[in-house]
Amino acid sequence: MEKIEIIVKGMTCEHCVKRVERAILSTGKAKNVSVDLKTGKVSFEKEEDLSLEEIKTNIEAYGYKVEI
Repeated sequence: MEKIEIIVKGMTCEHCVKRVERAILSTGKAKNVSVDLKTGKVSFEKEEDLSLEEIKTNIEAYGYKVEI
């Protein structure tokens, strides 16, 4: 597992946090997701065969902006 940290912009509430968590976990290849609403920092562990582009696509589908 590789530890990753990204920035997600556009989150405004705990509902947003849950959506981002769901977007990452829905891949089935990530775990230990931590989202800081105030800073937008999102950290998680991912399997090597999970691309950051897939994570970005899943999160941006909810209307948030991802900085990798």
